[in-house]
Amino acid sequence: MFTRILTKLGFTKEEISWILYDVGNSAQVLTTMTVLFPLLIAKITPGDSSVYVGWANTIYGLILAFASPILGTVADYKGQKMRLFKIFLYIGIIAGFILALPFIDYMTAIVVFCIAMLGYNGTIIFYDAFIVDVCDDDRVDYVSAAGYAWGYIGSTLPFLIFIIPFAIVTLFGDANGTAHIMGFDLTYRVAVFISMSLAVLWWAIYSLPMLKNVKQKQYHEPVDHVVKESFGRLWHTFKNIRQNKNIFLFCLSYFFYIDCVNTVIKMAVSLATEMGISDVMSLVVVILINLLAFPSAIYFGRLIERFGSKKMIFAGIIGYLGVVIAGVLIPYHPSLIWVVALLVGLFQGGIQSVSRSYFAKLIPNKEDSNEYFGFFSVFSKFSAILGPMSISIIIMMTGETNLGILGLIPLMLIGAFILLFVKDPKSEKH
Repeated sequence: MFTRILTKLGFTKEEISWILYDVGNSAQVLTTMTVLFPLLIAKITPGDSSVYVGWANTIYGLILAFASPILGTVADYKGQKMRLFKIFLYIGIIAGFILALPFIDYMTAIVVFCIAMLGYNGTIIFYDAFIVDVCDDDRVDYVSAAGYAWGYIGSTLPFLIFIIPFAIVTLFGDANGTAHIMGFDLTYRVAVFISMSLAVLWWAIYSLPMLKNVKQKQYHEPVDHVVKESFGRLWHTFKNIRQNKNIFLFCLSYFFYIDCVNTVIKMAVSLATEMGISDVMSLVVVILINLLAFPSAIYFGRLIERFGSKKMIFAGIIGYLGVVIAGVLIPYHPSLIWVVALLVGLFQGGIQSVSRSYFAKLIPNKEDSNEYFGFFSVFSKFSAILGPMSISIIIMMTGETNLGILGLIPLMLIGAFILLFVKDPKSEKH
């Protein structure tokens, strides 16, 4: 279905295959990482589950932050990008199935969650860098926005099916979370297992076009000592980034403002649950966000042609400041959860897609795309550490979940200030 629609919209086979991977992994992230895992951990964990989720995100984020530039440099050699993509894909899929098992305890679940997220986020390093292999600079904004947009709608539709077992036990289960259906007892853990397993299976199926049709076109020729050469080129790229003030400033700005976006994605359901939002309302909010995010991401990409990438990033930052402020007030005015949903839906996909495409335009040599995206990933992963960690620390100090969110505001403002000094690349008309 998605392939047919995207073909009619004029995308090439390689672009469609690249976009479909977002359709696959977004369903897994939405179903498992955004919704079910936080709800499951909240149910089986003693104490404040958002603290555990925050530290889990911090741990795997640290590992990836240090590994990303090395992996990115190795992947720039011919044939290595897809090979590494496959390794992390298989890790993520296998760990995703294990995470769904109904008999693991909360500590095991936290460890497996870290491994699953290492696999998922590892693939994103190479997936993002593949954009220079599937399209040119004149289509990068359009294709990048389409990836996020179709990822949102492509995750929402299967999510509505995958979530049925969980919805049954949530709406019709007894005090123990067991629903009695035609002589069969559907327990809470079994329902979660079914829903999460279906999401991982969807991810695996929609990864196949990417594996089959996307090829590495921008690369360095193979060398005898790949790892040794990679470290040499890694140092060379690091010096280039330091000397290329524009790229460095953008990465630094991105580090701060994307922190808020990543933290909201990873911890929103967990934080909302701790602030008294019911499981059912959390599910409705997540569905609303993804339905809004589909047209918003596409329109965001089109607005770049009129206003330029930087102005659209600033618009996203302002939108997320509104998200944080409304989120802090939810315990006092629960209806503000709908304001949060509206703002996240409008700005989440847009600020992510324009950041990725803008960075791709800043890269001076496309053959080094993985090296640069490796460093890009470092700034992303370290930001994903700082946000959850600051929230967890503030919650532990104050005992108030909503106050922890305030730690994100200074990060957004710093990111916006640094972005002021970034100069547009030649391919930007604004």
